[in-house]
Amino acid sequence: MTFCRRLGTLLAWVFSAFLVMGAVVVWIFHYYGRDLPSEETLLRYTPPMTTKIYSSGGELIEEYAIEHRTIVPFDKIPIIVNGAFIIAEDKDFYSHSGISIMSLMRAILENTSKKSWQKKPAGGSTITQQIAKNLFVGPTRSITRKIREAIMAFRIETTIEKNKILEIYLNQLYLGKGCYGVAEACANYCGKPLSDIEPHEAAFLAAIPSAPSIYINMKNSAKLLTKRNSIIYQMYDLGYISREQLQSSLSKPIDIKLKKHKLLAPYFSDEIFRMLSPQISTHDFFRSGYSITTTMNKKIQYCAEKALEDGLINFTKSEKWGGTLGHFDNLQSIPLQQLAAINKRIPSTLNKIEACVVMSVSKSGKEALCRKADGSTFTIKYSPSHYQGHSPFKGDIILCRHIDGKSYKAYQPPKATGGIVVLDPRTGDVLGMSGGFSFSVSEFNCVTQAMRQPGSTIKPFVYAAAIEDGMTEYDTIEDTAVHITLHDGTNYSPQNYSGKTYGRTYLRDGVIYSRNLTTVNLALKLGMEKISNFLREADLVKKAIPISAVLGSVETSPIKLASAFSAFFNDGIMVYPRFISQITCAGTPIKNRCCNRSSKRLMSPETATIMKSILHDTVKYGTANRVSHLEEKYGVELYGKTGTTNKFKDAWFVGCLIDPKSHKEYLVCVFVGHQTPRALGDRKSGSVVALPIFENFIHNMFITSSNFDKEKQP
Repeated sequence: MTFCRRLGTLLAWVFSAFLVMGAVVVWIFHYYGRDLPSEETLLRYTPPMTTKIYSSGGELIEEYAIEHRTIVPFDKIPIIVNGAFIIAEDKDFYSHSGISIMSLMRAILENTSKKSWQKKPAGGSTITQQIAKNLFVGPTRSITRKIREAIMAFRIETTIEKNKILEIYLNQLYLGKGCYGVAEACANYCGKPLSDIEPHEAAFLAAIPSAPSIYINMKNSAKLLTKRNSIIYQMYDLGYISREQLQSSLSKPIDIKLKKHKLLAPYFSDEIFRMLSPQISTHDFFRSGYSITTTMNKKIQYCAEKALEDGLINFTKSEKWGGTLGHFDNLQSIPLQQLAAINKRIPSTLNKIEACVVMSVSKSGKEALCRKADGSTFTIKYSPSHYQGHSPFKGDIILCRHIDGKSYKAYQPPKATGGIVVLDPRTGDVLGMSGGFSFSVSEFNCVTQAMRQPGSTIKPFVYAAAIEDGMTEYDTIEDTAVHITLHDGTNYSPQNYSGKTYGRTYLRDGVIYSRNLTTVNLALKLGMEKISNFLREADLVKKAIPISAVLGSVETSPIKLASAFSAFFNDGIMVYPRFISQITCAGTPIKNRCCNRSSKRLMSPETATIMKSILHDTVKYGTANRVSHLEEKYGVELYGKTGTTNKFKDAWFVGCLIDPKSHKEYLVCVFVGHQTPRALGDRKSGSVVALPIFENFIHNMFITSSNFDKEKQP
C-alpha cells in the first residue's frame, strides 16, 4: 500500500507538472503571440519585385526596385538549389514542425553562457524561423524575439506545405550586393538564369546567407571555398549530385563577376518611367515586377548616342578653352590620388574621359607628354583649330579623351547640349534616343521635353500644304524682298541666309536651297489659314500662327518633328512615336495604350512622293550636300532638311537613311542648342552643327557597328 500510495503521489506530481508546463506553454503562446499576424498573412504576402525594362532584342536596359528580386515558383527551382540551401541552412527541414528543439536549446545555452544576445548570437533558426523573423517578427536580438519567432514558425508549418515554405524562403532571402532571392543572385554573381545553374554555383549561393558581406568579398575567397566545398560533399552524400559532378564541382574555382549587363540608355529608360507614371503608381512600378519590352534597338541606340556625344564634343573644339583643373608645381611627387578623385567626378559618357597632368611640352607647343592617375604616360597632339587659346603648360591638370587604344586628345566638357532620336518611319517605333550629352549632367530630355523653334525644318510642311492645294513642284514663286506690317504694328522683313534674292524660283528649289523669301511669298500666295491647318494636322502647332511661323518661329519638340516628317517617307501617313511594344506582370500581358501603334493620313501619297524627291535633292545639291558623298560610299539613299533659328540659337537636321540592301529605313532628328537658349556662335547653322551628327550616325551604322558585338560597351 505504501508503494502504491507513493506511486500515486508521484504520478499526481508528474501529471500536475505536465498541467503546469502545458499551462505555461499555452500562456507563452498567448502572451508572446497575441500581436503576431495570422499565418494566413504569409499566403497573401507578395514580396517586392523588380520592374525591368528591355530592348527589343531582350537586353536589359534598366531596373526599378525597392529590392532587386525575380520570383521563381518552386517547380522551376532546380533540385540542386533546394538541396544546397537545405544542407547549408536547415538539414532537418522536411522532418521538423518549424522548430528544431535541439538546435534551439543549443543556441540558447551557448548565447546565455556567453552573454552574447546583444552581440552576435549563435544560430539555431530553421528555414521557417528565418521566414518568421524576416517577414513578421523582426531582427531584434533577444530571447523574446526567439520565442515569438518559434511561435510564428509553428503557426506557418501548420498552415503551409513544406515546398511552399521553401519557395518563399528562396525567393525572399538576401544574398548580398542588393540581390534578393536565388534567381537574382544567380544572374548577378554567375551571369546566367537559375535554370542553367551548376552544382558548384548552387553550393556557392547557399554559402552566402550566413554572412553575405564576408562571403561575396573576394578577399575572403578561401573561406568561401571551404564552406562551398563542404556543401558540395554533403550534396553528394545526400544524393543530390553524382560522383562525377562531385569531382567536377570541387575542381572549379569561385569566380564572382558582378555583371554590368545594362545597356546604359538612361534617357530612354527615364522616358519609359515618365510615360507610364500617369498610369502606374510609383509604388506599383517599384514593387510589382513589371517586364517592359521597348522598341529600342541595341545597335542603333549605341550608334545614335555615340553620334550625338562625339558631335557635341567636336562642336566644342571650336570654342574657347575654359581653363585647367589645377596645377602641380612639383612634378617629382605628383599626388596621383588627386587625379583619381577627379576621375570619379567626371560624368558618365560613352567616351572615356580621364584627368591627367602635363609633364612636358614640346618646343613647338604642338605636343604634350601627360601622366594619368594610374601612372602611365601618353602624348597629346594639339591642333591650332581646337580649343582657341589653349596653350599647354607644364604642371597643368587637364582632361583627356581616348580616341582609340593608343591616341588621346585634350578635352573639355561641351557647353551646348542636344538630342537625337531614330525611329522607323513606317511603324513609329523609336529605335534609339539620347536626350543630352550626359544624363548625370542633366536629366532634361531634349528630345521629348525641349520645346524649341525648328527653323527651316518646318519649310517642307509649308510646301507640302501648297502641293496638297493643287500647286506643282515646278510652279514658280518670286524670291523677292517682302515687308509686312504685323497686327501689333511692327514690320516683318525676312531675308535669305545669304542676304541675296533669286527672282523667280521653282517651288522645289525653295526647299532644296532653303530660301526664306520664296517660302514667305509662297505663304502669302497660299494663305496662312491653309498652312496653319496643315501644321495643326501635323501636330506641330495648336493654334493660328503668324507669317513668321513658315520660317520656324513656332515651338515644337524633336520627337514631334520626327513624327511629322515620317509622312514624307510613309506614303503620306504620319506615325506617332512608340517606345513600348509589350508590358507584362507575372507573365500576364498588360493592356496599355503606350503599346499601341498609331497613325493618321497627313497628305496624299502623291504629295509625299514629291516631297521625298525634294528632300533627296536637298542632300544631293542643297543645304545638306555635306553628306551626299555617303550615298555612293555606303550604297544608301539619304534625305533631309537642315534648320537654323534666329541668332543661331538652335541647329537642326531631320533626315532619313534608307538602306536598299537591308530594306531598312531610319528617320533621324538631331537638335543642338543650349539648355537656356542663347547663340551657338556666329554662322553655327544646322548644316554646320547638327548635320555632322547625322553624318556621325551614318558612319557608326556602317563602320563602328560592324564591330559592335566585339566591342566592350560601357
